[in-house]
Amino acid sequence: MSRRKRNSKGSWRDFILFLLIILCVYFILALFDSSLAGEGGREFGNYLRRAWGGALIVLLLFWLYLCIALLMDFRIPLLPRQVLGTVQLYISFSFMLGLLKESGWNSNAALFMPGAFGHGLAKFFVLNIGTFITLILVIGSFILSAYFYGSRILRVSLPELPSFNLMDIIRRQKRPRRIRRRRERDYPQDSPEHILFTRDINAPDSENETESMRTGDLSGDFYFDSIDIAKFKNASPENKESDTGHEAEPEKKSEPQNPVEVFDSLLAILDTAPVPEKKKPAKNIMPPRKIRRPLRNSSYESESSHENSQKDSIFPVPAEIFGPAQRLEIMNGTINLSDEQGRIIISTLKEFNVNAEIAKTVEGASVIQYQLELAPGTKISKASELDGELAMALAVMSVRIEAPIPGTPYVGIEVPRKERKIITFRSMIESDEFRNTNLRLPLALGVQNDGKVFVRGLDDMPHMIIAGSKGSGRSMFINTCILSMCSVRRPDELKLILIDPRHIEFSVYDSLPHLLSSPVSESEDALKALYWAAKEMETRTKKFADTKARNLAAYNRRLPKDKRLPEIVIVIDEFNDMLYESDGDIEGLITGLVQKAGSCGIHVMIAAERNISRFLKANIPVCAAFALSSREYSHDILGVNDAFRLTGKGDMLFKDSGSSMLTRLQAPYITEERISDFVDYMNSSLGKTKSIKFD
Repeated sequence: MSRRKRNSKGSWRDFILFLLIILCVYFILALFDSSLAGEGGREFGNYLRRAWGGALIVLLLFWLYLCIALLMDFRIPLLPRQVLGTVQLYISFSFMLGLLKESGWNSNAALFMPGAFGHGLAKFFVLNIGTFITLILVIGSFILSAYFYGSRILRVSLPELPSFNLMDIIRRQKRPRRIRRRRERDYPQDSPEHILFTRDINAPDSENETESMRTGDLSGDFYFDSIDIAKFKNASPENKESDTGHEAEPEKKSEPQNPVEVFDSLLAILDTAPVPEKKKPAKNIMPPRKIRRPLRNSSYESESSHENSQKDSIFPVPAEIFGPAQRLEIMNGTINLSDEQGRIIISTLKEFNVNAEIAKTVEGASVIQYQLELAPGTKISKASELDGELAMALAVMSVRIEAPIPGTPYVGIEVPRKERKIITFRSMIESDEFRNTNLRLPLALGVQNDGKVFVRGLDDMPHMIIAGSKGSGRSMFINTCILSMCSVRRPDELKLILIDPRHIEFSVYDSLPHLLSSPVSESEDALKALYWAAKEMETRTKKFADTKARNLAAYNRRLPKDKRLPEIVIVIDEFNDMLYESDGDIEGLITGLVQKAGSCGIHVMIAAERNISRFLKANIPVCAAFALSSREYSHDILGVNDAFRLTGKGDMLFKDSGSSMLTRLQAPYITEERISDFVDYMNSSLGKTKSIKFD
């Protein structure tokens, strides 16, 4: 810093700066909780530490530095960069202290308190991108503050490129002016070249000329010098006299001309001038702009040639479309505890001569499972019949008893949680179980009690029944199944037929590229769609027989990519209503489809609220059961009454194929706005495909 010349006369400016210095010192004392600041200063200091943290000392010291420098009339070099660097340094320290607190480090020192700003900043980034990437951001923030201060830490020495240097281009624009001045001295006074230079160089408007030379415009008079001189050289003496004018013309040339008049005169000369011989361009003239056109054409050709690869690059779909991220670790954790509910369970079982101890407790999203170890000689049937008594003793709506838990020697008692944990759909598709699967049609079904993501493939099932009453989460589960498949499969790999008798459930998917046709609502159109699927099944069966392929995967492996057949999924919502409106032909068609269509790549998902015929249940062993309104419906769907004891809102039991065991899951949740965002993204990326008409 260099010192300015100080005025001998004082002013109010010095007095204000002195007051600002005193105020800054008071804030520093309050920040450090000094007794010199008084009780009011301590309260104000507590506010500063809680809200802005101890890193605020950086801004206060910079404030003090500025006031002292202005009071002493010192010059402050690069003030904007110093301000930016100080603010960035404060953010960096707050960010670092917040990250330390988020990692578990606490300190009562005033300088090491991150405040609400630093803690919130670190918590946001750790939650979304993790601790390691957040640490990299903190280091980058410190480097950025050093760069603002003028440090060379981020400067990289690049090789000199003289052909693309901007200063070199500007110097090239100035060079013709000097060359023309040297030429002017070489020409006689009455030569046409001298007349041209005195008109276009010595006489133009100085401001326009300076601006043209500064910006490097090539459309000025120099661009046409060679053509103008050729005009004068090829002209006859009579033409020279008429073009150059009489003796009084030099007086006219002294009048300033604007660029428009000069350009018009040059165009008039060009109209009558003969075509000059082609010459090599001078070294000081920039190459014509036509060299840029091949670059544009090549980029356009590269974009068109990679159109298919760009379409493939959108799969899998970015998870950000489905909302903010969520940690599934909050549900993980098998913990040993004996709380109030555990003591009630043990005491209630003793009243009915069932002696047991709590082995461990598993906390799930919707229920807490108490795993009990029965005393030797105790029958399991005694414990499994006490669900009603346990529900009354615990004062809950229902209790489900799993006796025994598969793979363990324990009896599980599942008690509903007071506060249900919501599982977002994005957390499901970002899990390792979903990302690393090799299934062709993966379904993110839900989260188990132990926090593990449960993923199954519709191509392995190959059909599924979805049962549940209104408000149980059945419709939400259908939407997540559709999104699970469409987010990883292109429209040429997966086609959907959506049947909705109530006209409202599938209307959001109207522009989805994966649809084979618009969502079907009328019973007649549903019959036509099922007839088409039956014909397609027969056609594919014949093709498989000709190629000796057992299923769709084996058939597609023998064909090129553009001739492969897609998977077809038929989703039927409100199956009972559709049966009521039809004459019974739909049930026969669906029964025929589910018997043979699985190996052909045609899958059926049926959502119902009440009874399903025994023929369909015999051919579709896979079932996802949500809360049902009666024990009879639960026994009809699952063979047990457990679906009647579910709590609703996504709480479900899944029955896998070839197994009688039931897995309790919490289905994921997604809003209708996120579904619309996904459909709009797919429509804008791929466009709506051509739909077919079912005959």
